[in-house]
Formats: sequence, structure tokens, C-alpha cells
Amino acid sequence: MISNNLYGYKTPTTYNTAELLAKQVASANKWKMEKMEGDIDPNSFAAKLKRADEYAASGESYGATDSIGIILRQMDEPTPGNPVTKDVWHNGAHVSITRDALHGDTITIGGSASPDWIYVDTSVGAVKIDLNDMTSLMKCLDMFSPEDINLIMKKITEVKQAREALSQIDRMQDELMKNDRKKEENGDSDGEQSVSEAVGVVSAEEMRKIEETRDKKFVG
Repeated sequence: MISNNLYGYKTPTTYNTAELLAKQVASANKWKMEKMEGDIDPNSFAAKLKRADEYAASGESYGATDSIGIILRQMDEPTPGNPVTKDVWHNGAHVSITRDALHGDTITIGGSASPDWIYVDTSVGAVKIDLNDMTSLMKCLDMFSPEDINLIMKKITEVKQAREALSQIDRMQDELMKNDRKKEENGDSDGEQSVSEAVGVVSAEEMRKIEETRDKKFVG
């Protein structure tokens, strides 16, 4: 529901990403041809945007901050060298929005004492997220469209998976280095053991030599 609260503050509730996304998608699917049809959730993203457009068209002044799209509509256009910034609180989480003529729009959500920032390109600009402050993000997901929520969650998953893969590679390299040091300490340093030798794999070239040796023995 659109509120005239300047900071858009709401009482924090329990957040379930899957349920929130499903609810937003279901509501958006009912909003067809840029008009409301059927029974629409009045708190849905589509309903908020429609009401914001109606307010703007009527010439009335409004200070709602229910979604990033609405906030961007309220902000002045930036000029070169003069970005425009607006700070709001949504469900108790800090959101900072900067419009820059050169770099475009940036939405910064939350931020911890030791931030780990990533950027996600969305329909409303680059969303700057601190992976060490996922609580703030969960509180602000309802400010984005279902499509942008998908982009945000997908990016977070990709980053975490990539980092986990790199971490596994680092652990493997550390283990190999430890094994090499142990071999040197034991005096077994007459050459590195190949991967094939370590797992007992015989190459095609080695098989060919073995077969040639057998043939020579049979011939005489």
C-alpha cells in the first residue's frame, strides 16, 4: 500500500524470498495491457506503480517510497558533474539511490562494517548489494519488480558458486604443496609423481610399448 511517509518505514516482518517472489510474479501476471484487471493484490508491485502514475498524472504531490521505480520518478534529472541522491528507509533497511548523468542510476542497499559489494544490472539501474548484509536485501526485495528480483537472486547465486569453486581449487593446491613438502622431508624427491601414476592410469603410448615387448618375446 502506498504511504505518504517520507521515509517509507514499515514495521519489520518475517521475510521468505520464495514466497515473496511467487506473490510478486502472480500479481504482475494479472496486470495486463498496462491496466488492472480482475482481483489484484493492492500491495503488489504492479498496483503500487499504477497508483504512483495516477498520482503523477493528477498533478498531486506524493512522497511514497514503496518501490525503486516510484522513487526514481520523484527524483530530479541529474546533470553532468551534478548527481542527484536520495536516501530512504524501507522496512528498517537503508537504501541510497544516486542518479548520475555519466554512470547512470545506482541503488545501494544496506552495508556492513566489512562490506563485500557486488553489482547487479536491473531495469532500474545497477543495484549495489553487500553480501555480508543479506538481511537488508531481504527487507527491500519488495521494492523491485519480479524480473529484477530474479536477476538479483541469480547474480548472488552465480557469485557464491564461482567463489566456492575458486576456494576448492585453492584447497587442492594447498594440499598438493603439503604433499610435496612431505616427500622432500622423507627424502623421496627423485621426481614428481604424475597424475596418471598417482591413479594407476596407463597411457595409450605405454600400452603400445607393452604390446611391442610381448610380440618380441613370442618371436624369439
